[in-house]
Amino acid sequence: MSSMLEIRHLRLVRAIAEEGGPTRAAARLHLTQSAVSHQLAELEGKLGVELFTRVRRQLKLTPAGARLLDAARTMLTDLARVERELHHAGARKPETFRLAVECFTAYHWLPPVLEVLASEHPHVDVRIVMEATREPIPALLGGDLELALASSPVRDRDLVVKPLFTDEWTVILAPDHPLTARPYLTMSELGREKLFAHDAPRADVERLRELLASERAAMPRTAIVPLTDAIVELVKAGLGVGLLSRWAVAPSLARGEIVARRLTRAGIKEKWSAVYRRDAATRFPLARFADLLAQRGRARGWV
Repeated sequence: MSSMLEIRHLRLVRAIAEEGGPTRAAARLHLTQSAVSHQLAELEGKLGVELFTRVRRQLKLTPAGARLLDAARTMLTDLARVERELHHAGARKPETFRLAVECFTAYHWLPPVLEVLASEHPHVDVRIVMEATREPIPALLGGDLELALASSPVRDRDLVVKPLFTDEWTVILAPDHPLTARPYLTMSELGREKLFAHDAPRADVERLRELLASERAAMPRTAIVPLTDAIVELVKAGLGVGLLSRWAVAPSLARGEIVARRLTRAGIKEKWSAVYRRDAATRFPLARFADLLAQRGRARGWV
């Protein structure tokens, strides 16, 4: 008699439970939402028991589903451990993939992502390429990177673009700066400040110039600072203000070291993605890396 439960079923139940429903579970499992719903219905039919019940817009575990989830986590963890041991036994050659974040040198999100990736892919190492920070997409196409985090538009068909989260430009200030009393800053107000910023991609520079022109505002006195942490320290000291993406300085904001204000009343949104070459995805777990980062972003409220 064949077993009713398969590894795919265990992964299915775990994904639905941890992601809160079939939509995000489908993205995690690289399936369509209809395929996830069909597999769940098939599994419940085989077992003769309901595993999830719908509460509002989310699927919640039934007692039977919770029991199966506990078993699934245990068995999948054991399976992953055996796979790692077999990989080690085969003396698989270590491989390194190189990454860079467009514009920023903020890697506070990286350790928890690497912790999970190392447990699943112990033969893979990750190296940060700081010199590719300003223009990571050309570096990616030139073979100097395997993965880039970018907000600039990407149109090359040789590249895979996996959306991560939506963020916005933000002006950071010292907590005692007079402009913290404002709910947002206008371009004219920004133009009267000394501005610390990164050497931004051309698309971001042009966008800023268009905004300044729309208000006939002066270009702020700008100092290019290559390190995100250095910008934070200069702003904390009251030497000027900074213009960065909010997620890049999230830890400093959470600690109250700096204050963030939206730029313009409507704010300036930007969409961040993980970008990698299609051919590199056959060698490295780049899609998994992107999924882990997206999960990290959701957990931290980067949506």
